[in-house]
Amino acid sequence: MSTLAVEETQLPLAADDFNALEQRVLRLVELVKSEREARAVAEARIHSLEATIKGLEDNGLNSEQRVIALEEQLKQANQKIAHLAEQSTQAASHTASLEKERDIVRARVEKLLKHLDELTA
Repeated sequence: MSTLAVEETQLPLAADDFNALEQRVLRLVELVKSEREARAVAEARIHSLEATIKGLEDNGLNSEQRVIALEEQLKQANQKIAHLAEQSTQAASHTASLEKERDIVRARVEKLLKHLDELTA
């Protein structure tokens, strides 16, 4: 009989424990729901950020391709500049030699004119 008495006193405690357990389970269910919602929001955010990163990477690749193309154009422009500078140097040298030749011819013509004047005088 003493075991029945102990069991009877444990029944009200068990009901209180059951209510407390039920409350804990309900809180746990609500917590799990809110965590699932938070996880869904976080996953959506992750997908959005991944899409943004992919877009930026694609733009970065396009930018890198543009940089490579511009560097190639710059290289070609520098080659043209070097070629034109060489042509300019050659032209300047040729002009200087023509000026020297002109001065020599002018001196000869002046000399011939001088001789011609002496002959006519």
